[in-house]
Amino acid sequence: MSLPFTIEADHPRNSDLLIQSIPNCRLRSAIASAKGTIVNMQDPDNIPVIPKDQSRHLGSLPLIPGMRLSVNPKKKTYTISDPLHEDEKLCKQIERALESDDRPVRMSSVRGVPPMEGTLDEHRMKTLIRELFHIVKTGEARVVKGNLPDIQSIDELPGKFLLNPGSRVHNNQPQFEEDLPDYINNLSRTGG
Repeated sequence: MSLPFTIEADHPRNSDLLIQSIPNCRLRSAIASAKGTIVNMQDPDNIPVIPKDQSRHLGSLPLIPGMRLSVNPKKKTYTISDPLHEDEKLCKQIERALESDDRPVRMSSVRGVPPMEGTLDEHRMKTLIRELFHIVKTGEARVVKGNLPDIQSIDELPGKFLLNPGSRVHNNQPQFEEDLPDYINNLSRTGG
């Protein structure tokens, strides 16, 4: 059985993470001016470069922590939290940096996102944990509490993997990944 764990969004390009297994879940990444980008994909050294505009506008900001997603597989619950929420000192620092920029941002105040909690069924929870496993393994988030389960432990969780957990519209796709081969064979047989 998988134990509770928490990840923090920390995308290499300061990008938000969209979590498909939780409806309308968008996690702000940790924001740092020093995160570079690969400019030349043919460069054998793969050395990231920090765009001048990025360092100029993000350079005055403090390191902004990413939003966190805590998962308890046994209880099938999750909690989304934002370290900025209730951190008045850090929020004030961000406000002052944004106001002093040569392209000031107009806003009332920085507050962070209030915590959110939810419960998922066993299929969506199993799919979420595998999704988080891949997000961490590709370097778009990091584990900040607990241990990330290995893929074998995830496979052994109760439930089935959802085929398209991010879909919010009715379609004719099967609900579970295991049903996809039969669906494709049926489509091929009927000329679809």
